[in-house]
Amino acid sequence: MNNRLYLAFTFIFIFIMSCSEGKNDPVLTAIDAAPDHYKVEFENEHVRVIRVKYGPGEKSVMHSHEPFVGVALTGGESVFETLDGKSETRVSSSGDIIDGDLTPHSVTSISELNQESIFVEIKNPYPSKDVAVPNAVDVAPDNVIVELEKPGIRIIRSKSPAGNETPMHSHRAGISVALTDMRVATTTPSGEVAEVTRLAGNVVWAEERVHSGKNLGDTPTEMVLFELL
Repeated sequence: MNNRLYLAFTFIFIFIMSCSEGKNDPVLTAIDAAPDHYKVEFENEHVRVIRVKYGPGEKSVMHSHEPFVGVALTGGESVFETLDGKSETRVSSSGDIIDGDLTPHSVTSISELNQESIFVEIKNPYPSKDVAVPNAVDVAPDNVIVELEKPGIRIIRSKSPAGNETPMHSHRAGISVALTDMRVATTTPSGEVAEVTRLAGNVVWAEERVHSGKNLGDTPTEMVLFELL
């Protein structure tokens, strides 16, 4: 084999191998691939909370996600495109529950307004204790309902009319996301009273707890809780 033919075969081999390696490269997770759109807001040994933001017409590069669930803070419309070139338009409304899509994809916002969501990833199980006081779901089933349950986590929607009082109840540890502005008073079994004010979109981690509650505002409140099981 002469030198020119040898060099040609060598070039073709390197080109094919480089293309093959490129196809097998792992897709980066969202916070690494698209940090302008996906930012870690809170993290401990049990969960990681990511705030997602897209402006009108903004697009992210191809990325993946760790297993997650979430809630849409705003409505919006986006085009999701997968590695094989297939695309799908998805429409969401404020307060919609998100059952995480783990297929690598890019996202293009086709909304006229900003879009914002909260994603919650489970990292490690939470060592729950037996609590004698019934959970909020059992105490106030008309206002507190389970919307989605998956291994290790469940999503609860809590609505409270103006002036509404909820009897003593318990919550599992987890993340709560305020969907509306809220001003509430909580009372512990020992009688300690605390007034809490939160803005819509606010995210809070809380350990297992027991309290009663009252909506001090003159408008209904709504909150989504991600309880660890």
